[in-house]
Amino acid sequence: MAKTKIHTTPKGVIYYPHLRTPEVFEGEEVGFTAKIMFDAETTNKFFAHLEAALEEAEVAFPGKSFKNASLGSSEDKDGNTMFKFKANTSFKTKAGDTIHRTIPIYDSNGKPLDEKADIGTGSIVRIAYSIYPYWKSAKTNGLSLRLEAVQVIEYKPPYSRDAAGFGFEVEEGGYTAADEDTGLGVPFDTNEDEGADF
Repeated sequence: MAKTKIHTTPKGVIYYPHLRTPEVFEGEEVGFTAKIMFDAETTNKFFAHLEAALEEAEVAFPGKSFKNASLGSSEDKDGNTMFKFKANTSFKTKAGDTIHRTIPIYDSNGKPLDEKADIGTGSIVRIAYSIYPYWKSAKTNGLSLRLEAVQVIEYKPPYSRDAAGFGFEVEEGGYTAADEDTGLGVPFDTNEDEGADF
């Protein structure tokens, strides 16, 4: 059996990472997931890479049309393209044993993070992934991007937001806190200290 080829994305911004606890949709477990966004030029190159992989996949499905193939991409409300990667939280061996998966996360030097360590939206990362083609019907087919590991280039903690994330704009001439200021009348708890080949 051929060994699964592992690819690596260019650097991009990660969104909605579920690397330690699985994503759940309408009460059903989706698995470990992450979305990544690139700049426009890199996005086009990544699409080209996936389209080439799709052409190779068509050979394995003779007589099947991939005209409406999904390449694992979607657009946000602003029209930005994101690519989604997913992995099951567990799998069964040939012996019937259930193995629970952990997504490896590495720092920029390749040092593995603790298995409990997590990252948040806005972190700059590379994602290691494998490509699995699928064909269920003329309308349901394409490439599944399997999440293998993540390298963190710039870290943002989970659930972190800046002022803009709460909808605040800069008010010229208003109150400005000093560096040592701990905050004036904080109304709620803000304790949240918590080389690509494609």
